[in-house]
Amino acid sequence: MSAAGLAFSILAAVISAGGVLVAVGVFKGRINQNAETLKIQAGRIEELASKNEVGEAVRHVNSGIETSMKRADELLAIMRDRAEEDRSRGQSQYREFMATINGHEKRISSLETQQTATAKSLDEIKADLKDGFRDIQNELKELGKKT
Repeated sequence: MSAAGLAFSILAAVISAGGVLVAVGVFKGRINQNAETLKIQAGRIEELASKNEVGEAVRHVNSGIETSMKRADELLAIMRDRAEEDRSRGQSQYREFMATINGHEKRISSLETQQTATAKSLDEIKADLKDGFRDIQNELKELGKKT
């Protein structure tokens, strides 16, 4: 081998070694970067709730929902009962109202009948009085002629 070949071989070896060192440095940087990322993720994981804590929270929410549902069912039953009471009370008031109206209708009808009868009686009395006054006038005229 000549000096140029030897120099070229050494240069090639140095470049290869330098490439290996650069690659090792890059890998070391990536390893350090990944280690820091793992530390950050570990901190975040510690902040997160455990499986048991999440389960307990879900159970607590579910029990709250069940309690709310039971309360809603109770309120619905109370409202149904109240509506039924109001309906029956309204129906009884309607029946009473209609009975009162029917009673008034009968009274008004009998009043109309009585007024009609009274009007006829007054007409007859009027006619009788006219006839009576006529008879009195006629008798007074006859008495006046005789005297």
